[in-house]
Amino acid sequence: MFHDDIKDIFLEGADKYGWLDNRYNDREIENSKKIAKKLLLIGVSVEKVADATELPLDTVISIANQLEKIPVTH
Repeated sequence: MFHDDIKDIFLEGADKYGWLDNRYNDREIENSKKIAKKLLLIGVSVEKVADATELPLDTVISIANQLEKIPVTH
């Protein structure tokens, strides 16, 4: 019970001061990168992947290059 009370107090403070905002944002970006990798592996163009995931084109190109595909430039 006491543990839950402390947790609630922490979460209220975190919400009030925005301490966890970047955490959720970072998680969304990582999920978008995972989706981008999957799309690239099935042959979707970097432009379409960038559009679908809302990641910057440079980020998608970097992911494509990491997948050991032919280096992509725009």
